Amino acid sequence: MKATSASWSLRVALASSCVVGAALLAGACSSSGNEDSASSTTAKVTETTKNPYGAAIAVDPPAPGESVLAVTGPAGDKTYSLDQLAAFGPKQVTIQEPFVKKTQTFTAIPLEALLTPSGLTGAQKINTVALNDYDYANTAESFVNGGALLAYELDGKPIPYDQGGPVRIIFPTGASGASNLDAWNWSLRSISAQ
Repeated sequence: MKATSASWSLRVALASSCVVGAALLAGACSSSGNEDSASSTTAKVTETTKNPYGAAIAVDPPAPGESVLAVTGPAGDKTYSLDQLAAFGPKQVTIQEPFVKKTQTFTAIPLEALLTPSGLTGAQKINTVALNDYDYANTAESFVNGGALLAYELDGKPIPYDQGGPVRIIFPTGASGASNLDAWNWSLRSISAQ
């Protein structure tokens, strides 16, 4: 059975639900119900990571050939696996990543290479949506002229989900779009005409 971006989203949603459920259970079990009792114990829940993208959730990486991004526009719908993205002739780009506040090297392709085949060009308003439903909209030309890249590797390895993977929008340091932090959509699920 061929995996789809829907199955990837489902795996991420299930993993997120497990983390939320565990946190709720820990909170419910933190008190004996008798607050005056000296023998009462409380559970202390602490975050084990300082991840700027959210809590560290173990999610299996996409399977070979599994769709990780859907692009929908006037010229049609396209889905892409990591292997298909690599076929676009990627380049390595070292940037100052604004969320982790350090220099990182990504393997990326120009976002324009994915927008144009679906007819998302010029003043066409597009919406980018992440796995957690965060969305950011702007014109195709704003992304292209701003230097937007679609990254799929960090330091030569697939980007883990808890670090904004498997694909994310980045901007080269100094590019005009780099200062618009809202446009840096990570764990990207889809791009579509608005």
